Amino acid sequence: MILLLGGTADARRLAAELRRAGHDVLVSAASAYGARLAGSTGAAVRGGPLGEPELEQLVAAAAAVVDATHPFAARISAAAAAVCAEQGRPYLRLERPAADLPSGVVRATDAGEAARLAVDLALETAGAILLTVGSTTVDVYARAAREAGVRLVARVLPVPASLAACAAAGLEPRDVLALQGPTSTELDAALLRHLGATVLVTKDSGTTGGLEEKLRAAELVGATAVVVERPAAPTAGLGATGDVDAVAPRPALSAADVLAWLERQPGVVAAPASRRGLLQVYTGDGKGKTTAAVGQALRARGAGLGVTFVQFVKGGRESSELGPLRAAGIRVVRPAVERSGLLRGEATDADRAAAAAAWAAARAALSDPGCDLVVLDELHAALRHGLVPLDEVLAALAARPPRQEVVTTGRGAPDALVAAAALVTEMTAVRHPYPDVPARRGVEL
Repeated sequence: MILLLGGTADARRLAAELRRAGHDVLVSAASAYGARLAGSTGAAVRGGPLGEPELEQLVAAAAAVVDATHPFAARISAAAAAVCAEQGRPYLRLERPAADLPSGVVRATDAGEAARLAVDLALETAGAILLTVGSTTVDVYARAAREAGVRLVARVLPVPASLAACAAAGLEPRDVLALQGPTSTELDAALLRHLGATVLVTKDSGTTGGLEEKLRAAELVGATAVVVERPAAPTAGLGATGDVDAVAPRPALSAADVLAWLERQPGVVAAPASRRGLLQVYTGDGKGKTTAAVGQALRARGAGLGVTFVQFVKGGRESSELGPLRAAGIRVVRPAVERSGLLRGEATDADRAAAAAAWAAARAALSDPGCDLVVLDELHAALRHGLVPLDEVLAALAARPPRQEVVTTGRGAPDALVAAAALVTEMTAVRHPYPDVPARRGVEL
């Protein structure tokens, strides 16, 4: 297993590439939000800050550790490097290239210095401060601004933890912007003008973090940008594995570079493509989605594989395929018995109860190493009607056994599910006899 640290966009792209190359990957993100986004990569995911005991356990279970955390996540990077050195695990730190800052930018070594500089500049120009460094150090800036009588507006992620940090720092709701970045130059400039901000505080988070757009926006409106410089990369304990290339931080590594590095590490082996389970999505308005899934299930069972077939939102009279599926030894789960056909109109309590039962059975199958194929028939309909949480589905798919194949069916597959799939088939309705020809037993049902 490869332990990939980081909930950033860079980390998500890398996780998807490593999975496609056949590696078993566990992504550790510092926040629940980052973990939810990482669920679309197909990797196993855990969320929340890593304490030392859990970090030690994860490193011990990993063949190698790739650190793709944010450039300012100095604590976890230093801790991971040290634990890898102690346990003799290969460690690779990926770091976004630092920006070439223009001459008009004011540099600061940490949050304390940046807060002092920003307050002084705001007092000189009789303006406000727009803070775009996240919520971790918002209290430092809020305290300095409050003591100087300067207005500070913090732009943070729209998640409860960030909003709670702003409230704890004493910021009023009018001084908090909950906004997912990175943003455009035009939007940043409009915000500066609207707030009357003459000072923009940001971090050297690199191009991926939207730094260039922020600096251009400040220049456009005549504001001064205060940029917090990056902390030093971890060095304590590095070199313990005897492979300097394996532990030395290197900027701007591509997925190909990481894969090449992994190939040089002893004990790191990618599963052959033929041994990996994939996610297949059958969607579109045309007929044939369930039909294809049934064929896939019978083919797998014919090869002696364990198969579970779960139907969402289909109730009433059973379709003709369910009997042969059961006879073949396939486990069929079909909780929706009170309705006939697909869910229409508003969901009822019976619909919600049936969908919950179907999802409970699906979750159990997705965590069962003995189940080789899981078919989630009409899952997309359940998702579309809000009967099953999409984030739970993505997390369960990411954490399933590496060799387990999954097929989902239904119109309107969510974008995140499509992004996580290795195979997507869209059935197009070129011509369909319904409603002139009603559903026929043995053909449509």
